[in-house]
Amino acid sequence: MIFLLCISAVLANFNTQYVTDQLEIQQTNLNSSKTYLLSMIITQLPINNYCLPLLQIIINNQTYNDSLAYSIKANIQKVYFDQTENITIKVSCNLLEYFQNQKNINKTMHFNLTLNEAKQHIQSPCQFPHYGQNCSLSIQQIQKEFSVTILILNNTWFYAYTILDNNNYEVYVQNGESLFGISIISFNKVNVTRLPSFLQNFVVLNTDNNENQISLSQTEDSQDSIYIIGLYNFNSTQIQEITITITCPFQNEEFPFWATILLISIVIFGLLLFLIILCHYRRQYKKITQIKPVLDRKVLKKYMPTKKVDSKMSSDTCSVCLVQFELKEKYCQTPCNHYFHEQCLYDWTTKQANCPVCRQGLLENEINQLQEVKKNRNLQAEQLNNQESIKSKEDPPSQTYRDLPFLQLSSSPFRTQCKIELDCSPQGEHSPQIIQFDGSPQNLTNRNLYFQSDGIVESQN
Repeated sequence: MIFLLCISAVLANFNTQYVTDQLEIQQTNLNSSKTYLLSMIITQLPINNYCLPLLQIIINNQTYNDSLAYSIKANIQKVYFDQTENITIKVSCNLLEYFQNQKNINKTMHFNLTLNEAKQHIQSPCQFPHYGQNCSLSIQQIQKEFSVTILILNNTWFYAYTILDNNNYEVYVQNGESLFGISIISFNKVNVTRLPSFLQNFVVLNTDNNENQISLSQTEDSQDSIYIIGLYNFNSTQIQEITITITCPFQNEEFPFWATILLISIVIFGLLLFLIILCHYRRQYKKITQIKPVLDRKVLKKYMPTKKVDSKMSSDTCSVCLVQFELKEKYCQTPCNHYFHEQCLYDWTTKQANCPVCRQGLLENEINQLQEVKKNRNLQAEQLNNQESIKSKEDPPSQTYRDLPFLQLSSSPFRTQCKIELDCSPQGEHSPQIIQFDGSPQNLTNRNLYFQSDGIVESQN
């Protein structure tokens, strides 16, 4: 419904009630030396409640309005003007951007227009956190990380503020099935109060989502900031409930380099300490659980070192496992000149400290004694050889007995048998190859065997 009303009155004062969504009035015959106040008092907002009532005065193609009252959808809008005789008054209801696509929206409203002579009055701004007529109202503070439940009147703004540090925060709003609008503004200095409005960062909270999320981003160089949150209840008949929570999500900040190095060092130190403890534990476990061998492994490595089988030993066998040696296999040689596989000798000396063949002791002191005996024998043999060589030079050997040894048999109470194998050299080709001698127990005298002619005879003393 559109009304176009042109009024030409001598009197400058009037108070008229209108029911419309758009109005234009021409006012003339004003006194240019006086100051006037034009007020619009809204007595009933539109049923749909999705538009903003706006009072405008046009003077010489310049437009004046009450921008603050318009932006917050206040019930009273006031415009002061002077130095003019003719004005044009316009009243309209501008649809919010979120509802532009909706059709058949009723924007009709009830309001009064009042024009009076007045003195120019400039109201001083309210100091934070106060606002409203004569700064009589205060903005409620909301602490971060806490949930706050608020009851908001119909067709009314609710204002709250919070102080946040230099981080990014998120505002979670639970509005149930109610249609709400939210606007958030920020400033760093605490001075004049600024109120959120429909014209600045305004977002409609959809009733399809039980919880809505709004991010609050800060610049890196900003200090602690004050955020003022404005909530508007679009319901024209009922009080609605809404819950607000301000939280700081996890920040994916770059990890300091020194902290990375420190963390890596701690991990490496922990791994090394774990390995040291593990090795010590395994060593102790072996000492506890492993059977201690009779023959120390150090003795084996010192006196019977590991060697590799060569071609000369390919036909020999190990006396422990009775398996023939193979080329390049590992074997050990005992001080008593017996050969065994390395593992066979290790297994044998785990329970016994002697040679598997001759039972020669393999303890370190026994090996030293054996080596001492061998050394003495070698010395005696060397001395005997030296003596025989000297004697042979002094007394040339007799050719009668063809260098045969002299055998002397001692008396014995038992039967004595002697078996002699003769050589087959050219000098002894007529000698019997085997001569057997039986000694009688009754004859207790010593018996001597001599070589005479082509045989051996017995000579008794």
